[in-house]
Amino acid sequence: MVVKVTKGGKSETLKASELLKTFQKDFGDGIGSFGGKLVNAERIPTGIFELDLGLGGGFPRGKVSIIFGPESSGKTNAALLAIANHQRMYPKLTCAFVDIEHGFDPAWAAALGVDVKKLIVIKPSYAEQAVDMVESLLYATDCGLVVVDSLAALVTSSEIDSSAEKAVVGGAALVIGKLTRKTTLALSEAEKEGRYPTLIYINQISYKIGVMFGDPETQPGGKKPLFQASIILRLYGKNKIDGKVSQTMPVSKETTFIIRKYKTPIYAVSGKFEVAMCRYKGLKPGQSDDFGAVSDMLKSYGQFDKSKTGKGWSIAGVEYPTIADFKEKFYGDPDFGNQIRQALIDRVTKDNGLMEQGDGSEDLHDPVTGEPDG
Repeated sequence: MVVKVTKGGKSETLKASELLKTFQKDFGDGIGSFGGKLVNAERIPTGIFELDLGLGGGFPRGKVSIIFGPESSGKTNAALLAIANHQRMYPKLTCAFVDIEHGFDPAWAAALGVDVKKLIVIKPSYAEQAVDMVESLLYATDCGLVVVDSLAALVTSSEIDSSAEKAVVGGAALVIGKLTRKTTLALSEAEKEGRYPTLIYINQISYKIGVMFGDPETQPGGKKPLFQASIILRLYGKNKIDGKVSQTMPVSKETTFIIRKYKTPIYAVSGKFEVAMCRYKGLKPGQSDDFGAVSDMLKSYGQFDKSKTGKGWSIAGVEYPTIADFKEKFYGDPDFGNQIRQALIDRVTKDNGLMEQGDGSEDLHDPVTGEPDG
């Protein structure tokens, strides 16, 4: 116990603000503060404008997010795009991909923009090993983002050792519950140290047996991760085929998303986007066909109009001879494209009254003394 207090008596009177200062002295400033330190977490964008806009800028940094859905709905692709953008935004931090399903493809990840030479790929043999590895990664000082693919594929050591004829009921749920408790503590301790590692779970869907009314859909591994997550993202994928390119292979994937849970500010709970699966109409694999949405929003803010000189176009404060020139730069330079997308998202979230990004310390005061906290 930090401070000895007489409970229920009047021999010693302590104010909560004094206790807070004692906690900070004994355990460090990161143990607590008035108002907390984060107003709105920084975001890790995917580069898909419609999805990032719905998420309020992307996956919240320093938090837990869950991406789930049926097979081939773009779950892993969304996580890989987040890794690619995290590597661009925070080059000194390391990302890790925990490949439980044994389905990681370095060539495809590189096509989506991931620097695979700087990505740690871990292939644990059983669930308990995966839990310890994920926890250890979150305690690493240079850890930026950890993706677990997927919770449904976790298999415990007891299940591996026993015969397939023997039913192991609730084994995965128990170890996943331990995963959530251990990672929650690891993320909390990291925040106290001024680090914000991010954790993304990928999960599948299954169906409850005998459900006649209501939603029969559920996620393998129990409900513990649902309570831990700040964002729960549901994806529905649909392949699009262009007969001029191929009669069987999709040229792009049209995905509908629904945000089932949000502890952090978002802009929309549902939406739709399209991502190229091969080089198609000027797009590279992993690039979203979001130019129409971006240009429409720029026009709504008066940032996309013909130049005052009468020649060319004035887009986002820069002169371009043609719209094609801007579009080429928009897709050809990922950093430039993300800057345009992020500027629009920041404008939208500000206009809709969402809290601006910051550490929240500027206007926070000690409610007792009236002085700025810290």
